[in-house]
Amino acid sequence: MHRKKIWRPYPDRPELIQALSARHGLPPLVSRLLLNRGLVEPEDILAFLEPDLSRLSSPFDLPDLKQASVRLARAVKHREPLVIYGDYDADGLTAACLLYQFFQELGVPCFAYVPDRLAEGYGLNLPALEALSQKARLLVTVDCGISDAREVAWARDRGLEVIITDHHELPPELPPALAVVNPKRALGANPFRLLAGVGVALLLALGVRAELREAGWFDSRPEPHLGSYLDLVALGTAADVVPVLGENRILVRQGLKVMETTRRPGLLALKEVAALENRHISFRDLVFRLAPRLNAAGRLGQARGALALLLAGDMAAARAQARILQQLNRQRQTLEEQVLREAAALIRNQGLKDRPVLVLAREGWHPGVLGIVAARLAEEYHKPVALVSLQEGQGRGSARSIEGFHLFEGLKACRQWLIKFGGHDAAAGFSLEERHLNPLREALEQAFYAQVGAEPLKPVLQVDAAVDFPELDEAFFAHLERLRPFGPGNPEPVFTATGIACLSSWVVGERHLKLQLVQKDCVREAVLFDGAPFHPLSGPLEVAFSPRISYFQGRLTPEIRLLDWFRPEE
Repeated sequence: MHRKKIWRPYPDRPELIQALSARHGLPPLVSRLLLNRGLVEPEDILAFLEPDLSRLSSPFDLPDLKQASVRLARAVKHREPLVIYGDYDADGLTAACLLYQFFQELGVPCFAYVPDRLAEGYGLNLPALEALSQKARLLVTVDCGISDAREVAWARDRGLEVIITDHHELPPELPPALAVVNPKRALGANPFRLLAGVGVALLLALGVRAELREAGWFDSRPEPHLGSYLDLVALGTAADVVPVLGENRILVRQGLKVMETTRRPGLLALKEVAALENRHISFRDLVFRLAPRLNAAGRLGQARGALALLLAGDMAAARAQARILQQLNRQRQTLEEQVLREAAALIRNQGLKDRPVLVLAREGWHPGVLGIVAARLAEEYHKPVALVSLQEGQGRGSARSIEGFHLFEGLKACRQWLIKFGGHDAAAGFSLEERHLNPLREALEQAFYAQVGAEPLKPVLQVDAAVDFPELDEAFFAHLERLRPFGPGNPEPVFTATGIACLSSWVVGERHLKLQLVQKDCVREAVLFDGAPFHPLSGPLEVAFSPRISYFQGRLTPEIRLLDWFRPEE
C-alpha cells in the first residue's frame, strides 16, 4: 500500500457551481476549482481570470510610501548619491537590481550592496553601514532591515538617512528610519500584505515616478517604463514562495510574459545555463530552475556575483557570471546532500522522529544550505524542522515549518533563548548560544503544542474533485491555462479517479516513472516523480493527480502528474 496522505475533498456545492458556470461561461469543473479557491463574487472571479496591471492598487495606500517617495524624488532632482542595500537571496537580489537600475535610469549616482551571508549575516551590519556612509548619506534597504532597529539608530546618529523597504514580520520595535515601508504595517483590507520584497521595491519605484511626474520632471526627460522590470519582479516573487494571489498574481502573470521576451543580459544568460532559452517559461521554471542558481551564490557567500549577473550590461559578462553560478549551484547540491545525510542520521541515532519539532545541530554544517535541508526534512517527516550550524559556542540556524504551525510566532515564544531571529509563518532564521540549544528545543516544542495541540499533524492532500478521464478534454486544458500561474495560495488542481488500470510503466531519467493509465477507454500518460522504485507497476489503481501542461521537445502537451495512489483491494 502506497497511500501517504489523507485525501480530503472540498465540500460539494452543485448549485453554486451551476450558477458560476452560467454567469462566466466556464465548464463546471473549472467553476469548482474557482470556488475551492474561495472565489465566489463576480468581481473577484473576473479579477482572478483577468489579472491585468490596471487592477493594481495605488502604491500610496502603503504606509510611509508617500514619505519615502517624496524624499527619493528630491534625491533624484538634486542627484544625491544613493545606496541600495539588499538581501542575498533571489528576492533581495532582484529587488536590489530593480531599484539600482531604476535610479540609474533617473541619473542618480547609485551603489548596490548585498552582505556576505557567511561573514556578515542577514540584514544591516555596522561595518557595512560605516563603509557605505562614506559613499552616500541616503540608504534604501530592500527585503531586509525591519528587525535592525539598533543598526538604523546607529546610522541615524551619524547622519545617514535610512528608508526601510521590507515584507517580513514586524518586530515589537520598528527601526527609527526616515520611512518604514512594509505591507505588514497596513491595517484593514490590505491588498499588499502578500507582497515579496521585490514587489515592495516596485511599489517604491512607482511612487517615486509618480512624484516626479507630478512635479513635471519628465516634461523634458524620458520616463522609466516600469513594465520592463516585471521579469525581475516575477522571479523574486516566485523565489520567495509568497502566495500567488491578488497583487502577486498580477505581477507574476504579467512578469512571466516579460521574462519570455526579456533582453536583460543577466536573465538571458541565466536562462541559457538552465536550458530555458527560447522556451515557454512557467512559474515552476522560476522556482526550480532560475531562482536556485541565484540563491546558490548567496548561500555560499558569493551573492555579489549573482547581483553582478543581474546588473550585467552585455552578454559576455553575463555569461561569465552565469557559468560561475552554475558551478556554485552544483557545489550547493553536494553540500545539501551531505547535510541531509548527516541530519537524517542524527534523527535515527537519537530516536527523534517522534518528536513534534526537530531541532538538529552539528559542528561545521554549512549555514548556506540549512534552509533547503530543513525544508526537505519538514516535508519528509511532516513537522517543523530547525537546523543549527555550530562554531565556537555559537549557532546559526534556519527553520522551516508545515501548514498549521506559524514558525515566526513559535520563535517569538522562544525569544529568551535567541540572540536574533526573523522570518515569517513558513521560514525563519535565528542565532543563539550553543548552551541554549536544549532550552530552545523544549520551548519550541511547547510553542508547537500551544498552537496545534498534542495530536501530531497528519499530511493532507486537499482534493478538488473526483473526475473521469474523459472530462479532461481539450476545452478543460484551455481553461486551465487561465488559472495559471499555480503556486502558493493557488495550488495546482488535485483530482482523484477510481476504476483506473495501469497498463504499463517505464523508468525515465533513472529516478522517475512514466505510466500508461486507462479509465473508461480513455488512455492518459502520467508521470510519478521519484517513482522508479515502484517499477513495474500495473493492475487496478485509485489515484490522486494533478493535470498539467508540460513542455517537451518544443511542444506544450497535456499530462497528469501522479501524487498518491493505492490498490483498491488494499
